[in-house]
Amino acid sequence: MEGRVASYIVVGHDTPLHLIFYHRMNVVEKATAASRLSLLKHIPPEYNHVMIKSATIILCFCLLFAGCKTSQKSSDSHYDRVSREIEQMKAESEKAASIGDNIKITVNLLATSVADHFAIDSLLQYVDKNVTVTKRPEVYTQSGLQIGVAGENFRARLDITKRQLKSSEETELFLVLADGATGYINIGKEIAVPRFFYFGRWYSGVEYEFRQAGRSLQVTARRLPSGLIDMELTPVFSRFLSDGGNLELTELSTRVAARPGQTLVIGGGDTTEENVATALLGYSKMGEKKQTLITVTPEVQ
Repeated sequence: MEGRVASYIVVGHDTPLHLIFYHRMNVVEKATAASRLSLLKHIPPEYNHVMIKSATIILCFCLLFAGCKTSQKSSDSHYDRVSREIEQMKAESEKAASIGDNIKITVNLLATSVADHFAIDSLLQYVDKNVTVTKRPEVYTQSGLQIGVAGENFRARLDITKRQLKSSEETELFLVLADGATGYINIGKEIAVPRFFYFGRWYSGVEYEFRQAGRSLQVTARRLPSGLIDMELTPVFSRFLSDGGNLELTELSTRVAARPGQTLVIGGGDTTEENVATALLGYSKMGEKKQTLITVTPEVQ
């Protein structure tokens, strides 16, 4: 019966399975209905009215029982398939909805000679450092790091200072993070100071892998209900331990909330000092000591 029914459906690679299944069942049901009608038409005319009604009722009950049993089995299979498709569509819609919630972070690394140390440090007076929230204020003070939000005149003063520098090297990086995700700002390789002090103890190049260590900032970005972007910054020395492990300076974790498009400034350190800021932002190139000023600008994509 099923093979004789002339009914077709064009199926593409993206045709839902439940549509194909429903169409197939619909074809079989139409054929079955035709069989019922044919059977009723061939009841002998000499049967009386009562016999016809009785036979019809018995036949309907039989077909109803068989149909319900088949329908239950089919509906279970149909439900499973539809459920899977709904979950897939839900995941795709959530993924699509998340587009636009990403946070793009533009990072600028300005490397200068120590001869321009005072010119670079003078820029920090145009930075609001009172907006930062540090995990351990006393440890942060000892680190030599200076982190804050750029004031109105910072960008103009930075452009003027760049033109006056004896030598400089500028690098621009980009990070795209989902809301609440974490990424890393790679500053450079090798710790140039012989030792530095952090959280009550000294770390020296004799005990740790200073030459192989990577210098970076771990960044976690979150959108706040107020519209501001909260960024948590944590210094990290990668491949620092003898077994190749990292040293995360979690006691120096600092949080700053900024408007989209507003710039954070990270500076500090002096080649004559042995603190975290110098170890993180200072380096040596061809025998010349240099320092790094970092600006970080978050935006919502």
